[in-house]
Amino acid sequence: MSKYIVKFYRRGDFLMYKNILEDFGGSSLFLFTIGPVQQFISQARKTQDLYAGSFLLSYLTFIGLEEIIEKYGVSNVIYPNLESQPFLEWHNLKVSGNKDGAVFNIDLPTIPNRFVALIPEIEEKNITELAEGIKRKIKNEWNNMVKKILYEFSLIDNLHFSKNGTNRRELIVNQTKDFPEIYWVAIPFKKDGREIDIEDFYEFFEKGLIDEEIRKYREKNVKSFLYHFAYSALERAMGVRKTVREFEQTEEYGYKCKVCGVKEGVIKAGVGSLKVGKYISKKENICISCFTKRSIDKYLSKEISEVFKDYSFPSTAEIAVSSFKKRILNSEKGKRIYEAYFDKLKEVIKEEEVFKTILVKPLKSLEKYFTDNLVNIEGEWLFEENLTIKNFEEELGIKVSGKEVEILKQKLKKLTELQEVGEPNPYYAIILFDGDNMGKWLSGHFLSHMMHATEHEEIKKIGEEIKKEFEMTLNHGVLSPISHSLISQALKNYSLKFVRKIVEEEHLGKVVYAGGDDVLAFANVEDLFDVMRKLRASFSGNVRVESDEIKVDWENTSGFVVYDKEHVFTLGEKATASCGVVIAHYKEPLQKVLEKLRAVERKAKERSGKDSFAISLLRRSGEERIAVSKWRINGIDMLEKLKELAVVFSGDDEISVSDKIIYVLREEFKQLKDADNLVPFDLAREEIKRVIRRSIGEKDDKEKKEKVEKVVNSFIGVFESYGGDIDNFLNLISISAFVGKGVKRC
Repeated sequence: MSKYIVKFYRRGDFLMYKNILEDFGGSSLFLFTIGPVQQFISQARKTQDLYAGSFLLSYLTFIGLEEIIEKYGVSNVIYPNLESQPFLEWHNLKVSGNKDGAVFNIDLPTIPNRFVALIPEIEEKNITELAEGIKRKIKNEWNNMVKKILYEFSLIDNLHFSKNGTNRRELIVNQTKDFPEIYWVAIPFKKDGREIDIEDFYEFFEKGLIDEEIRKYREKNVKSFLYHFAYSALERAMGVRKTVREFEQTEEYGYKCKVCGVKEGVIKAGVGSLKVGKYISKKENICISCFTKRSIDKYLSKEISEVFKDYSFPSTAEIAVSSFKKRILNSEKGKRIYEAYFDKLKEVIKEEEVFKTILVKPLKSLEKYFTDNLVNIEGEWLFEENLTIKNFEEELGIKVSGKEVEILKQKLKKLTELQEVGEPNPYYAIILFDGDNMGKWLSGHFLSHMMHATEHEEIKKIGEEIKKEFEMTLNHGVLSPISHSLISQALKNYSLKFVRKIVEEEHLGKVVYAGGDDVLAFANVEDLFDVMRKLRASFSGNVRVESDEIKVDWENTSGFVVYDKEHVFTLGEKATASCGVVIAHYKEPLQKVLEKLRAVERKAKERSGKDSFAISLLRRSGEERIAVSKWRINGIDMLEKLKELAVVFSGDDEISVSDKIIYVLREEFKQLKDADNLVPFDLAREEIKRVIRRSIGEKDDKEKKEKVEKVVNSFIGVFESYGGDIDNFLNLISISAFVGKGVKRC
């Protein structure tokens, strides 16, 4: 069966569409979704919680998709595109009996929490049975996961709860039954024994608004218009369905869960075989759902892949300290001092099993530096502030002496005193990236921007009649099964071929999820601007691959990227995306950072025309700077410009500027701003030039003078891009200075 599925899929997405265009009547459009997404994912105290929540939703969605795959075949799934998806490869290995086969990228959540399929069912009874079967399969998998994890830690009979008389198994059901929320809708292409017509959609759309469109489509003989309206109606029906939430009140007692804050925290360290460490700290009480989410690797390592054995997602401290580690590993003396610190830390911790809990997998781009003799210490233990008697007890459950702590501090200080190493930066960045107007893409508004799809290799292979129909749908903005599938393919290409490579292989970062147009990722502050630029440019195909590295190339407007001798299809140059970023201290509560991240992303989306980014610099002191910008303004790549300024602020360049100029400019412009926060261009331009030149100092050499003018013009260019909005300009260069100054400004 596995080979049949793969072969059927690789024959092309488009084989079934000829039948659909000729006979809609035998099929239904089916939309299935699970959640809640934001609530479930954002209930996270640790990055491990954040990743596990994302992976769990992706995994359970695919468990539901398996029902479609096994009953009807892979190509009946329109969204997401499943070709080369890690979960599909895992499924095929499982079906073929090769359950332990290796699957590349299996740990990357790339399946979104919803899917759309064309199913060969039109009877309400059959569709309902299918949906209920999918729902049952997902719920069973979740319940099985909960039970196996509780047994793994011998917790079934050791749960601590408040209400007397409550059965432990009843407690488990009560704490887990509300997840996941599942919704589905379907629209058959046959109704009351006849094929549907446009009149059947009047209940979803105003009659007057669509009659003229329909006449146009019929005159042009665009057969796909029924699919177009059926999908729009499907989305509207789902919106209505979600307003009717299934909710069952469950009373909770005692201390609330430290992660979600809703249910009773019935699991704590010291019960069963659960010890202080990776899965729980000394102070935590966690509910069953949140504990299952956090310890999901225990289940996945047995049910999916050995990749998940002892799986650890890097902490915020690990992300922040990664550039510090890179400097250590590029210094022979640094490596020797690091090894000495490692040996002493191992001696202080004493217990081998406890020591293993602070050894974590390095970020992918740092893996090459580590060997059997040089392993990666969790980033938290490379900050002197964490080397305390109290922290050893709370985080590792062990007692250490004051003398041992002092020796560790001295050894760590030897590292930070190395000129080529310096101190670790305690700040990290978290990125939320989202494609703009995907609803409008799928409702046909932007299909004319996808004319490059006619050059797709698979489109060239299809029959002339279907190809002509496809081209007409693009020209007239009519969503068809083919264009829908191609949008899915472009989003899949983005998440599988570009996102992880950019964030993890080429830079110091880690992807939480990459579900099509949605990306959540962590990045080291030093790499932030590069990561953001590449994520945005690759989304619209404005990149090239050179020496196996992704390069931003705004001149590539073909809609295709040549990658490993393959022409990778993208949405094209007209596709846009917005991005929110928070730069935060690694000790800032993660839930607070995630809440801020959502707000910042909304600021980017609110900008006229979207296609923007917003960055919040959240200092440990509580001070915040927020800057919003278009990715490109008048042909200027704003992040490239900010990166140039970061180098100037870093002090590593022969022409450098002190970050004190930001304070100077802020004070001097206070009196010049009008009610709209604007400063006259000419006045502002001259003042910026004067302040920057004074900061740099006089240069006699002609070449250096030219460099000074280039720096001055960079500042002026950023300012002029904002129409005189001095506050946004100053916040942008404040963030640029923060990125550039590194440890010196921490």
